[in-house]
Amino acid sequence: MNSFLKNLFSLDKKVKIYFVFSLIIIILSYLVYLFFDENTVNKLGAEDSFFENLTAISFLFASIIFIIIFFLKKKIIYLVFAVIFFIGMGEEISWGQRIFNYKTPEYFEKNNIQDEFNFHNLNIFDSKNNNGQYKAGLSYILSVNFLYKLFWLVYGVIFPVVYLLSRFVKKTVDKIDVPVPPFVLGIIFLINWLLSRLILSYLLPDGRSLQYYYTAGEISEFGSAFIFMILGAYFLQTAIKKRRLTA
Repeated sequence: MNSFLKNLFSLDKKVKIYFVFSLIIIILSYLVYLFFDENTVNKLGAEDSFFENLTAISFLFASIIFIIIFFLKKKIIYLVFAVIFFIGMGEEISWGQRIFNYKTPEYFEKNNIQDEFNFHNLNIFDSKNNNGQYKAGLSYILSVNFLYKLFWLVYGVIFPVVYLLSRFVKKTVDKIDVPVPPFVLGIIFLINWLLSRLILSYLLPDGRSLQYYYTAGEISEFGSAFIFMILGAYFLQTAIKKRRLTA
C-alpha cells in the first residue's frame, strides 16, 4: 500500500512545476469574480469572448502537441488524442463560423440551441433545453457536456489509479503506449470542477444575470482544456527525454 501511494503521488521536478503552474492559472481565472464587476465578468464569459477563446486555444495547442508526439513516437494513440482535441477546438468556436462569417446550415439552424454550426449544441447533444434549463436523467447523461466531464474524470483521475493497481491494465496500456497522466496532475481536473461548484453554490451573490453565473462554467471549461494542454506538454517533454536517452 505504501508503495502504491508513493507511486500514485509521485512528485518529480517536472510534475511539481506543471502542478503549481496549472493551479495558479486556474485559481487566477476564478478570481475574476473577486476583481471585476458584473458587467466585466459577463463580457469575459460571453460567447466568442476571453475564456471561450482561451479554451479553443488550449485545445488547439493540445492537438498540436499530440501531433508532434505522434511524429516522435509513431504511435496511433497520440494521433487519436490530437484529433479529439482538434474537434474540441473546432466545436468551441463553432468551426470558425463567426470568424469566417458563413451562414448556419439549415439543419443546424433548426436543431441547434444556439443556431450555430456545431454538434455539441444540437438538441440531442446539449445538456440544456431550449429554455436554458439543464436536462434530467438519460438526456443529460448522453449530453456532450456530461460525457466530456466523464472523459476527464476517467482519464485524468481513475485511469492512473487503475494503471497502478492492475497488472493486466498496465501490460495492455504499455503495449498500446497510451499516455498515463500523473495522478497529481489529473486531480487538478477535480480541483477545477470543485472550485466551479463551490463558487456557484456558495460564494456568488444572488440576483445577478444568468451570464454572470454561466461565466463560471466557461472558466471551468477553460481550466479542463488548459490541463489537457499541460498534460500534452508533460508527455512531450517525457518523450523527448526518452528519445535522447535511447539515441
